[in-house]
Amino acid sequence: MPNHSTRGAYGKLLNAIRELVFGLEDGLVSTMGAVAGIAAGTENGGIVVLSGLVIIAVEALSMAAGSYLSNKSHREMLEKKIADEREEIETKPEEETEELRVMYRQRGFSPDEVEILVRRITANKELWLEEMVAKELRIGMHDLEEPNSRAVIMGFSYVAGGAVPLLPYLVLPVGFALPVSVVATIIALYVIGYMKGRATGLSRFKSGGEMVLVASAAALIAYAIGKAVGHIFGLTV
Repeated sequence: MPNHSTRGAYGKLLNAIRELVFGLEDGLVSTMGAVAGIAAGTENGGIVVLSGLVIIAVEALSMAAGSYLSNKSHREMLEKKIADEREEIETKPEEETEELRVMYRQRGFSPDEVEILVRRITANKELWLEEMVAKELRIGMHDLEEPNSRAVIMGFSYVAGGAVPLLPYLVLPVGFALPVSVVATIIALYVIGYMKGRATGLSRFKSGGEMVLVASAAALIAYAIGKAVGHIFGLTV
């Protein structure tokens, strides 16, 4: 049976799954599209690798910063709502007590049951606050994001995703690396989509296929743009 620390770590991972999937997917698609375009435009492996490393580094930091700021702002907004609710319990106990009664009536409790519940809840202000936060504000503990950990997950997942399409250019000539990079990225995206579909109970094959289609479209567009720009500026022969 898992201990409390194991369950806590697993819960944090589930809460941050959005950053994990977003970072991996964006790292794969963005980097593949960029290096494919650069490879098509320059046909120079050194430029592709250097550009890819810069893109991954900059985008990973940008994504991590964006994740941190957005999650921090959301958490601060929820904390403000909770603080306001605490103050209302202290300064307007009669109004908050009546709100409890209304909520319990709406949930189908009898008048006697409502009074028992209200009396027991209002006897403990922390329990009272928890009830109002959960039932009136509809805020759960999982809604209070941890901006630091989520930013780290976003940054590292982007780097991990971006490494997949870039690695072939480190060991293969551009002409061979390009198709290997595209195929490796498509396989990785399909696996992520497949696992996401499995976790959400949706069609695993459809989920994987959707990611592959999006990535393929991005790669084709980037390749065409890179090829066109390369010809315009005379970077390709």
